[in-house]
Amino acid sequence: MKNDRNTVVKVLLGSLAILLLVYFTLGRNNEKRFQWSESYRSNSEQPYGTLFIQKLLSEYRPGQKLIINDKQPLHVFLDSAKFKKKTDYVFIGQGIYLDEEDVDALLNFISNGNDAFVASYNLPFDLVDPMFVSDCGKQIFLAMEDTLSANMNFYNRALAKPKGYKFVYRFGKKDQPYFWNSLNPEIFCDSTKSITPLGFIAPDKVNFFRLQYGKGNLYVHTNPLAFTNYFLTKQDKAEYASSVFSHLKADEIIWDEFSKSKFTPSNNAPEVSPIAYILEQESLRYAWWLILGAALLYTIFTAKRKQRIIPVLEEKANTSLEFVNLISALHFQNGNHHDIGRKKMKYFFYFIKSKYNMHLQALTEAALNRLAEKSKVGLDDLKTIAVEFNHIENQSYYNEHRLVDLHNALEKFYKTCK
Repeated sequence: MKNDRNTVVKVLLGSLAILLLVYFTLGRNNEKRFQWSESYRSNSEQPYGTLFIQKLLSEYRPGQKLIINDKQPLHVFLDSAKFKKKTDYVFIGQGIYLDEEDVDALLNFISNGNDAFVASYNLPFDLVDPMFVSDCGKQIFLAMEDTLSANMNFYNRALAKPKGYKFVYRFGKKDQPYFWNSLNPEIFCDSTKSITPLGFIAPDKVNFFRLQYGKGNLYVHTNPLAFTNYFLTKQDKAEYASSVFSHLKADEIIWDEFSKSKFTPSNNAPEVSPIAYILEQESLRYAWWLILGAALLYTIFTAKRKQRIIPVLEEKANTSLEFVNLISALHFQNGNHHDIGRKKMKYFFYFIKSKYNMHLQALTEAALNRLAEKSKVGLDDLKTIAVEFNHIENQSYYNEHRLVDLHNALEKFYKTCK
């Protein structure tokens, strides 16, 4: 018995010695470490933060005022702020998150003669749709091209560079392929008037464009990575950013940090383990070693103690599902099929809003096409749901057979949507 205890102590002490060795070889490395995730945070000096472009904008023109919104929803901020001069709005991020009130407030802001600039990896459909007119009969969306580099340039000869501006995505010590976005070329034809191309990756791949709305304009750039710290440390990339923002002329600029969407990190970035991230941060690294050391000490000093056997308790039965089934059966037996159908559609719209940030009020053809694109569900399956929804909204009678069809169509959507 005594020998067993001595063996346990020796093993624990050996483990502690190994951890201390790892600490002095890795933990004491003072070499500067970088985080290569695309945060787009304005207070971040990391490669893909936006601290440098914010400073560039604040010094863009003498006397220009930079207003930062980082504490309020956009509609609250725009309603509370009183702009005496023409003002520009700037957003740079993975995606912009705006609710219905925010969208209405920003559209009203633009319509009153102000300009807005949105650089987003995801197209801001809520802002673009009220302004875009499909003269060519095609829906607007982004096309992604997985390449090692992108050569950006301008259609305006005064801004264009003969060889363009080459952007190469870097992660760690290596250049890697990246999904560079541009508009689908099919939306442009001889009759196109609502959208003005300003910049491109290739002559037919527009990544910077303008939409006029009321007295103002919305400028959209589909590659926000171009405005991050990593690229702005290079003179030609800073020149490119300056040319892009030369389209904004106001005396004041609103920098919107609050509306940075809570999207998952970019799929372009290789996965980084949580342990690697912890070891990169000095304060977290010391806390990590402290926790491990405390755990080892606790194990050593409690090795001789024996814990009383904990009795196994029966798991409490979850009767929630039985209750839901009971209520559903009562509704069905009472023949209230129309009410059940309305509740199912209400939940469907809530699901679409939560998962895809789409605020649907009606299942129009355009809405179905966009939902099919986002969810990867077949258009025919979505049209089945639309037919049943229209019947529920327009007819007072809804039989059990149609309710079964609606249920099957919705279940198929929930199981197959991406």
